[in-house]
Amino acid sequence: MSRRHRTVIALGAVGLLALSVAPVAIAASPAPSQPAASAPAASEVPGWTYLALGDSNVYAPAEVCGSCTSYPHLLADRITAELGVPIRLIDGSQWNKLTARKLAAEIERNRWGDSWENPHDGALQPREAIAAADLITITVAANDLPWAQDLDPCGGVYDQACIDSVVSPYRENLESVLGEIETIRAGTPTAVLVTTLYNDTIPGPDHDPTWFYTPEFLAASTDGAAALIDALNGAMAEVVAAHGATLIDMHAIGNGPDGTAGLPKGWFSMEFGDLNQAGQDAFAAEMLRVGFAPLEP
Repeated sequence: MSRRHRTVIALGAVGLLALSVAPVAIAASPAPSQPAASAPAASEVPGWTYLALGDSNVYAPAEVCGSCTSYPHLLADRITAELGVPIRLIDGSQWNKLTARKLAAEIERNRWGDSWENPHDGALQPREAIAAADLITITVAANDLPWAQDLDPCGGVYDQACIDSVVSPYRENLESVLGEIETIRAGTPTAVLVTTLYNDTIPGPDHDPTWFYTPEFLAASTDGAAALIDALNGAMAEVVAAHGATLIDMHAIGNGPDGTAGLPKGWFSMEFGDLNQAGQDAFAAEMLRVGFAPLEP
């Protein structure tokens, strides 16, 4: 069975924006037997450049998520407020059905995807943005799912053959993305956080998946869809570990430790199929909880 199409069809946009967050001064610890040092001037506090890479869940167009604040902006604000680190945000999220394959190709050719909103004249291209970034977050997998594509390559049958056909190229493309980041950063300390997929096909107290999927799809495909999501997340964990990056397990946050719970209240937009404000808040909170090794505030 095919997946219900989104109500809004976007031709593609990349929100590549530079945002300066107000710096917070950090008081220096007093040296032994010396007067306490005064807090450094704001301009003296070292900051981080943060590059957010991801699909429409990260782009969070206002008309889709109820004018919510996307997690990169939430995270930037909270890093400054709670860790005292000024943040320059480069928002490289895209509203164009971004897949891991597209992201890998953009980084390789050093050109963002086509955009109907921001032409990026004079802006940083992908490799320059990566070179500048101390912190990089990556959310890309939802559009790699077969039922998220215009023509489901698995025909609604999510068996092992389908899983292999989806997971293998995803693994290769994520390897390419993280490998290019390593090459470009050339050993400079960089926090790279990669988020797993949550499962929106499971009913919950505040989540009715029939608003987004057909009942026929859910009846025939729920178990296979869950198995495919688990396999993708497993491949993601392996690739992330191999490259020394950090996995942010949003599957466990959204669907519980065993992955079978419905999404929390307000997490997901049943009308458009993207994160709502509660989901954006959860992504930012989990990243802040896990931390940003090897960076030091």
